[in-house]
Amino acid sequence: MVDSGLPKQIELLVDNLRKQNTAAMSLTEVASVTEVLIGTMNAFYRSIDTSIYRECRALSDYITNARKEIASLQPVDLESARIPRAGLELDAIVQQTEEATNTIMEAAEEIMGADPENHEAYQATTQDAVMRIFEACSFQDITGQRISKVVQTLSHIEQRVLELRNLMGVTEEDVQAAMEDAEPTGDAALLSGPALKGEGIDQTAVDSLMDGGPVAAAQDPAPAPAPAPAPEPAAAAPAPAPAPAPPPAPKPPKAVNPAELDAMFDEDFDPVADLKAKKEAEAEKKEEKKADDAEVNLPAGEEVSQDDIDALFG
Repeated sequence: MVDSGLPKQIELLVDNLRKQNTAAMSLTEVASVTEVLIGTMNAFYRSIDTSIYRECRALSDYITNARKEIASLQPVDLESARIPRAGLELDAIVQQTEEATNTIMEAAEEIMGADPENHEAYQATTQDAVMRIFEACSFQDITGQRISKVVQTLSHIEQRVLELRNLMGVTEEDVQAAMEDAEPTGDAALLSGPALKGEGIDQTAVDSLMDGGPVAAAQDPAPAPAPAPAPEPAAAAPAPAPAPAPPPAPKPPKAVNPAELDAMFDEDFDPVADLKAKKEAEAEKKEEKKADDAEVNLPAGEEVSQDDIDALFG
């Protein structure tokens, strides 16, 4: 970049020359001015050379990295080893799957065609067929190993392509535009191969087509509704204050006997005599109780005679 002080320095030199009124200038003065201008322009050109050098250096590094990424793709290796090997593995998977299927079906036909009346022959045939079915089912392990090799090759290619895309500055908008341009149409859009679980047309749509009804288009499963936010717990209401206890009910007044009330105001009412008569009645009751206890608590073997009873009431 150009030094910001360069224009100021040139202006100072021009002003200095204008202020000098001398018509003739010496050779020394001209040489000094020329030297100052040459030094200033050298600094200017050096700054330009440095910026150009930095830009060229960055461009060179970019090209070098791009070459490394392209070389890391190993197109020769992919063309001569990895991709052909993946094709051979897929062919072997198809062949082994077909052979295992034929073996299983032949063994099942032998079991179905055996005569169950001959128990020994039927048992031997069944055991032999079942063993062959078990051996044929072992293709799954080998098939899994072959598929793993193919997946590794595809993962290697995908990783390198992504790195190259990032290096070249390809954006998501460019990818979407390329996908829209390459989108298949017509019959090519319908031939998508076997559908995964949850995709494609289900058996209900096939049955409806066979019955002559309209075919329901397969719909993507509706997204699960977002759970509603849990309501904030309400503040606990304060416990109600206990109700005051009701005052005790007043006791009803004791009923008054009118006869006793009248007796209180009789002229011949004598409370002392009444108390004496009451005590005499209580004494008589005690005597009667003692007599009854004496009759009940007789010695064992004794009986009460008529004379004793008469003597008691005599």
